[in-house]
Amino acid sequence: MSLLSQITGLFSRSGRDEQQLARALELAKAKQPEQALEIYDKLLASSGTNDTTRARALFNRALAHSSLNNDEQAIIDLNAVLELPNLPENVQSAARTQIARVRRRNT
Repeated sequence: MSLLSQITGLFSRSGRDEQQLARALELAKAKQPEQALEIYDKLLASSGTNDTTRARALFNRALAHSSLNNDEQAIIDLNAVLELPNLPENVQSAARTQIARVRRRNT
């Protein structure tokens, strides 16, 4: 993301949410899922979070829970993703695939 995009994003709700999602992804990749979970939780608790950001935060929170072997919560989050309105087919497919992976891991 360019510096200008980052600065512009600071002045819009969606821009700030995108930056938070990016930060959470960085933390998850750096093997710090607990800190990523804190960001996802804040985004999901906010009534101003748009549907696309909510879906991404839920999906990524599920992955963070799964990395911590909290598979029950991961499945709850993935099912919540599937219940969101107007969800693109590729997101539905990714959520279903991840549910299957988590369940296979526990058998």
